[in-house]
Amino acid sequence: MKNFYILKALVINILLGVGLLTSCVDEFKVGDGFLEKAPGVSMNEDSVFGRAEYARAYLWEAYGKLYHPFSSNVRYNIGDNPMDALSDVIQSRLGWGDVKEVWYPGNYNAAYASDWVRDRQDFNRIWAPVRNCWNFIENVDRVPDMTVDEKERLKAESKIMISTFYYSLFRHVGGLPIIDHAYLTTEPYNAPRASVEATVDFMVNLLDEAAATPSLPFSTAESENGQWAGRLTKGSALGFKAKVLLFAASPLFNSNEPYSTQEPQIAVDSLQVWYGGYKAELWERCLAACEDFFQENQNHGNPFALLQPTANTEAGYMANYRNAYWNRGDSEKIIEVHTVTYQTEWGDQLPANVAHQGSFSPTVEFMEMFPMADGKPFTGMSVYNTNNPTNIDIFENRDPRMYETLLTPKKGRRWQNYNQIEVWEGGNIEDATGWYNSTMMGNGLGPFKWILDFWNLGVEPVQFSLLRMGEMHLIYAEALAETGNLVKACDEIDKVRARVGLGQIAVSNPSLNLTSNKENLINEILRERTCELGYEESRFLDICRRKLSDKFTTPLHGIKIYRKDGGGKLAEGEAYPTNFRYETYVFTNNARAWWNEGFFTPKWYLQALPIPEINKEYGLTQNPGW
Repeated sequence: MKNFYILKALVINILLGVGLLTSCVDEFKVGDGFLEKAPGVSMNEDSVFGRAEYARAYLWEAYGKLYHPFSSNVRYNIGDNPMDALSDVIQSRLGWGDVKEVWYPGNYNAAYASDWVRDRQDFNRIWAPVRNCWNFIENVDRVPDMTVDEKERLKAESKIMISTFYYSLFRHVGGLPIIDHAYLTTEPYNAPRASVEATVDFMVNLLDEAAATPSLPFSTAESENGQWAGRLTKGSALGFKAKVLLFAASPLFNSNEPYSTQEPQIAVDSLQVWYGGYKAELWERCLAACEDFFQENQNHGNPFALLQPTANTEAGYMANYRNAYWNRGDSEKIIEVHTVTYQTEWGDQLPANVAHQGSFSPTVEFMEMFPMADGKPFTGMSVYNTNNPTNIDIFENRDPRMYETLLTPKKGRRWQNYNQIEVWEGGNIEDATGWYNSTMMGNGLGPFKWILDFWNLGVEPVQFSLLRMGEMHLIYAEALAETGNLVKACDEIDKVRARVGLGQIAVSNPSLNLTSNKENLINEILRERTCELGYEESRFLDICRRKLSDKFTTPLHGIKIYRKDGGGKLAEGEAYPTNFRYETYVFTNNARAWWNEGFFTPKWYLQALPIPEINKEYGLTQNPGW
């Protein structure tokens, strides 16, 4: 499949060839280095913006820096663990790295935000691509062989990119310095840390400007997806605006009280980590952004739409869900990132390379969030640590998304070269390489999403969605719930559930009174987000933005699954067992300091800012508690 990242590489190779024809060059640089004048080579700002193909290549390089948590080239990750290893859906068993050594023991402090970065996200990561985008915006008008319409379109794409770079860091630290142009090396830096409100408005204004650009298409034409899937559009700008405003409107920043009263309080006093009070209008803005997106989408013939199954069967629902998160260039994707072409077992550090070493090992709590196949809540917890007298199979007839997200026992389920996957004590999983059993499956369940059975990796191009339609409907649902329209909020949730065969959420949960009980509905939206967006870097951030301290402080569980007949691996021709018992246990290996009484404080909702940057005295302040 061709795409414009491949085209970027071709253009860069052409440029390199030009350089070699004119002089001897030791290194050809792209990005900021593209504009450095190499000895004997006139590849500077004038030459880059002297031809359209060079200017496009410069912008495509910025595209390559879009946030993608599974790319070792970007390396935003916490010591080769996914961000959700800090949430309640993953208990990492990785025997090394920052989660084990820094975060779980509670050792993280501001010093870890410096030098060898062990943050949730590197503070310094976004500024180079931000500068590249501004440099492009400020210089593209000079390109002689590019139309005005294309120049304006590419400026709009640059503005959307800047907003996504900002959001990737904003969600971890709060207010950021506002960089509104490309600083020159001789120019004094005078961008102190801005307030949350100013940072949000900066992102939103860029998105509004992009969306208002006449030459920016609402979506990529279906006929062009093979080449241009992943380019940013007006739909990208409108949808991402809703995502930014969802985080801004959430209780972390939008509350009558600051999230933390610990010293230092300068960021609190300067409104750099909250709005200074609750603002109902923030939810109204988020709602309006959602409605703008869906209205414009309808006006353009609904090019963005939830993928629908080709068969209303469990297999059909599973395949549809996999397509929704995995495939490139379809109606599901609003912003898709292609910093890697194929997900391979070894090609990138995450997820496949370290998943079999335990970095994605799921918790029992994660499994319990997935409802039954009819949409009713899972209630199998009653058989834990009993002899399971009625022989309930807690893994049968469940939400099809669970089977695409987690590796569980299931009759007829294949994995690698096994005719049946025997995920129980003594089952055939123990025949696999040792780390599968002792680490990847060490919590009693395994990860499946993004890695499948490992052997299928590298076959189909893969993307990571910064925003897809499943999330867009759930953002809309949350904004509706917060503004009082609980019935329509349920309707939006039901659209996401229906495409995997689940019943209506209010009907499936009659005791929760979801059309009248806002708190219960918000909780269900968060659970639904976890099921729909599992392993897509949503859960930990949801816990933080909603200030769900109990999700930090409550110990998590693994599970041991036993055949009640005492058997282990199935013999040749032996029928798949139907009677199991289930023993759950609290994790003691790599137990989290947050579980100790009194250890957790709200400071953990945001990370620290790097001390060296604060010491430069350009106006960066430290977050509370750090």
